[in-house]
Amino acid sequence: MIAARAGERLRGLWANKSPAGADRLLGGLLAPAGHTFRLAVAARNRWYDRRPPDLAPIPVVSVGNLTVGGTGKTPVVRWLWDWLARRGSRAGVVTRGYGDDEVALYGRWFGRDAVFAGSDRVAGIGAAWRDGHDLALLDDGFQHRRAPRAVDILLVAAEDPWRVRMLPSGPYREPLTAARRATHILVTRRTSEQSAADRWVTRLSRIAPDVSTSRIEMRMGGWRDLAGFPVAPPVGDVLAVCSIARPEAFAAGLSELLPDSDVRLAAFPDHHRFGRRDIAVLSRRRDARTVVCTAKDAPKLAAFPDFARCCVAVGFGVVGEPRGPLRSMLTSLIRDS
Repeated sequence: MIAARAGERLRGLWANKSPAGADRLLGGLLAPAGHTFRLAVAARNRWYDRRPPDLAPIPVVSVGNLTVGGTGKTPVVRWLWDWLARRGSRAGVVTRGYGDDEVALYGRWFGRDAVFAGSDRVAGIGAAWRDGHDLALLDDGFQHRRAPRAVDILLVAAEDPWRVRMLPSGPYREPLTAARRATHILVTRRTSEQSAADRWVTRLSRIAPDVSTSRIEMRMGGWRDLAGFPVAPPVGDVLAVCSIARPEAFAAGLSELLPDSDVRLAAFPDHHRFGRRDIAVLSRRRDARTVVCTAKDAPKLAAFPDFARCCVAVGFGVVGEPRGPLRSMLTSLIRDS
C-alpha cells in the first residue's frame, strides 16, 4: 500500500492542487526534470518531423493522448472496434501491452486472435494484416510516431489539469501544441461539468485550428461478474477497487451510479499486478461490502477465486456513435479497404 500512497501523493501534485510542506518541496525538485523532459520531447519530435513514417499494408487508426492515462483510450478503442465491426470491418487491435491488463481485457472483448501485443507496433500492424485483418486500431499510438496512421485520434479529458506540466512534475507527455499532429481531437468527459469540456474544446480549437475537435461523453454502467457474465447491480455499501490513472473519478462515478451506497475507495497504481498480500488487505478492508472493480481490473482479480466471489465489475463506455468528420473518414477507410 506504500506505492498506492505515493501514487496518491503524486496524483495530487499533478492535479494542480495546492501542495503544502513536503509536497511543495517535491514539486520544486521535479520542476527541472520536467523542463529537461520537455526539451527531450521537442528534440525527438523534430527528428520525426523530418523522417517519414514506415509504410503499412492496411489502414491504421491511432488512439492516443497527451497525458499519462485517464483519458479513456481503452473504452474508445472498444467503441471504434464495435462501430467498425457492425459495418463489416475486421479490425485488429495493436497494443504495446503495458501491464498485461489491457491485453487480457481486449482479448475478452474482441477475441485473442484480434489482439497483437508487443513493443514493436509496426510489426504488430504487419501481423494483423497477415492474419486477414483489413484495418488496425493502434492503442496508445500518438507518441509512437514510427507507425503510420490514416486517422490519428487524440483524446483530451475534460478532467485533465489545465496547467500543462511535463513529466515527472506533471502528467503531460507532450505540450498542447502537439495536438496539431492529430487528424481528430476528442474531448472526453466523465465526471466533469459540460462547461469543462467546452473550455477544452475552445482552447484546443485555438491551438490546433485545422484539426477537427469535438466532445464525447463516457458513461459508467453494465454489471458483470469477473468471468464476464451479466449480474444485477450490487446492493448496499461497496469497496471500489481499481488500478487506473484516475481512481477518484471511478469512485465518484460509482457514487452517482449507486446513490444509496457508501463507496469506499481502495486505489492502486495504474496497471498494478495484484498479489496475495493485496488480496489479504482488501479482504480485511471489505467487511460486508461488495467489491466493485473496473473492467480492466476484472481479469486480474479473477485469478483469486475466493475473493472474486465477492466482486462485480462495472463497465465504462462511450455514448453514441462517431459523428462528423471522424465518421466520414472512418467510412472512407472501410469503403477503400
